[in-house]
Amino acid sequence: MQSQVLCPRIVSFDVEGTLVTHAFTRYIWQSAVPRLYARRHGLTAEEAEETVLSEYLSIGSERSEWFDIDYWLRRVGLGEPEPLIEAHLPLIEYYPEVMRVLDVLAKRYTLVAASSTPLRFLHYILRDIEHRFARVFSATTRFGKIKNREFFEWMCSEMDAAPADVVHVGDSWQGDCLSASQAGVRALYLDRSQTDGDALGSLDDLLARLA
Repeated sequence: MQSQVLCPRIVSFDVEGTLVTHAFTRYIWQSAVPRLYARRHGLTAEEAEETVLSEYLSIGSERSEWFDIDYWLRRVGLGEPEPLIEAHLPLIEYYPEVMRVLDVLAKRYTLVAASSTPLRFLHYILRDIEHRFARVFSATTRFGKIKNREFFEWMCSEMDAAPADVVHVGDSWQGDCLSASQAGVRALYLDRSQTDGDALGSLDDLLARLA
């Protein structure tokens, strides 16, 4: 399936790790939140990092709260997320080929973004490219869980599309490829490390897969 030339009507993209690097969100979670916590509670950086990491691990990445900035800032008593997010917007970084590939594909296909990141965060992350997408879908905002078969079935229904009309591209084997395939959506695995010879190495490779 990975080597076939595909003829979809809709091309769906995962967001973080596919269109946008993890630099922004990792800094928010791993550095900005602990630093703010340290200032608010009079702790050293090391003490704050240990406390905040312990809070993260108490939830785990399979729960929707893992992705929810509002939830975490309320949980650790740091208020609303907008000031923290807006202070670090310059860290948002798109992969080098993204703008060019989206420009090409937008002329031929309906494009959508499909992510486990909550919509509130996605609108910041996609701020420079959101106009390229007909819809932006969030599994955690809609279902309270990460992307699964139900999410992709719902996405197709929302787009009035048969699963065979959609190609989804993402960097998570479970959340993007297996979940999309279980819903009948044709999935392409993006492995930017290029350790998987059958995967896309970048979104430039996607252009060759689409008729």
